[in-house]
Amino acid sequence: MLGAGIFLLFGGAGCVPGLGSSGSKVPDGGVFRSSDQGNTWGQKTQILAVGGAQRNFSLANIVTLAADPSDPQALYAGTDGAGLLVTYNLGEGWFQPDQLRTGYIQSISVDPHNKCTIYVTLGTQLFKSVDCSRSWKNVYEEARANTVLTSVAVDPNKSNIVWVGTSAGDLLKSTDEAKSWVVKNRFKNGILKILLSPQDGNHIYVATPEQGVYRSLNGGDFWGDDINEGLKQYGGAFAVRDIIFLDASKEWLLLSTQYGLIKSLNLGANWDAFKLLTPPGGAQIQAVVVNPKNYLQIFYSTNSTLYRTDDGGEKWITKKLPTTRVPSALMVNPTNTNVVFMGSKFVEQKSGF
Repeated sequence: MLGAGIFLLFGGAGCVPGLGSSGSKVPDGGVFRSSDQGNTWGQKTQILAVGGAQRNFSLANIVTLAADPSDPQALYAGTDGAGLLVTYNLGEGWFQPDQLRTGYIQSISVDPHNKCTIYVTLGTQLFKSVDCSRSWKNVYEEARANTVLTSVAVDPNKSNIVWVGTSAGDLLKSTDEAKSWVVKNRFKNGILKILLSPQDGNHIYVATPEQGVYRSLNGGDFWGDDINEGLKQYGGAFAVRDIIFLDASKEWLLLSTQYGLIKSLNLGANWDAFKLLTPPGGAQIQAVVVNPKNYLQIFYSTNSTLYRTDDGGEKWITKKLPTTRVPSALMVNPTNTNVVFMGSKFVEQKSGF
């Protein structure tokens, strides 16, 4: 049963960007699910409805996908314009929290110890739910109109600690579950993403879109960009598009950059580039994800192709996309790693990649 505060789309619901009625021909956007590691796909965009016409979000542009570490059936999709979409049955049916029905959701973080506690960034605001998306509270708001919140991360070791990054480069920290905040650092470049080590809560990585990666090994009190030294050999590596763990248990890092995919097995002291099928800088990597149970299996997408390796990058397999749109987000189910989700977005393409 859906609790109070969850928005069900009725036949006469108002217009929301990216949402529409299910007809004879459904646009090929939204979210797709594969049950065989990306070999075949099915579109999963049905919105739970009570009466009236069936609705879907097949026109929505997906910005980010987030899994729930403690609920393999749950998935959260942040969109550009259609707010937040939530499923608790592997995408068979979705709903929208009524406070987050529109807007740009750039970052989502689920508390790994409290599955009903979720944080999302919405423009200048940070929202928090403690009841599995039934209700949401605004727990932080950026005062500068030209600055937005770009990343949120819950400490995987201590649920009371929450980090937020802004487009102006401010890194904020809360130690009381987002009740109060302090600025821990101000970077020269806007923050793209915050990555927290599940092995050591003092290890924090901040990726930027133009100045590489910063690292703190003491909980954010001191920051250094020395880990960028190893990136200088790769042209375009400072233009980071994503940072994830190649293997979270070992704190191995994986960067998606303008150059390509680059890994570090020693906290960023050294970096090595993957040999991809496309030349360095030859294709824009839109999304990347690693099988959480097997770091040798990596997926990444360009504007028109899905790539997969099962041997750590020695060989790559190309897969046909289920959409004419750009695959903008990838997520592997944390329990059943045969299940892969893909989000898509419309981009006016100017190249063949």
